[in-house]
Amino acid sequence: MNAMDDFNHKISSCNLTDIGFSGSSFTWNRNNMWQRLDRLLFNNDWISKFNMTRVQHLSRTLSDHSPLLLFISNSILTGPVAFRFQNMWIKHAGFFIVVSENWNALVFPDNNIHGMNRLWAKLSRLKQLLR
Repeated sequence: MNAMDDFNHKISSCNLTDIGFSGSSFTWNRNNMWQRLDRLLFNNDWISKFNMTRVQHLSRTLSDHSPLLLFISNSILTGPVAFRFQNMWIKHAGFFIVVSENWNALVFPDNNIHGMNRLWAKLSRLKQLLR
């Protein structure tokens, strides 16, 4: 358990992220036990440079582990991209200023919207600024 806690702490302290995958949910099998043991972790520099990176779990062949296929691309997606908050932003000197200025700015084009529509408009604008 200590080794696992140390490993998880190291992943966290290095700000490594599992970006998900496509394909089977499991990468290892023995008898009737199925687990996702194999994964690829990325740091924020990689994610920002190669924002279209994808991981695919392929079918097992001779091994009890499934091979992982890594697609690397930095081209722009044509569809919507999931927004992921990066903890490193909090450490940036201007982060809270950007959030505060965005939150206090008028909502375009009609500043009279209220409730969830106002919240959505402000969060959408902030998301674009943070990206």
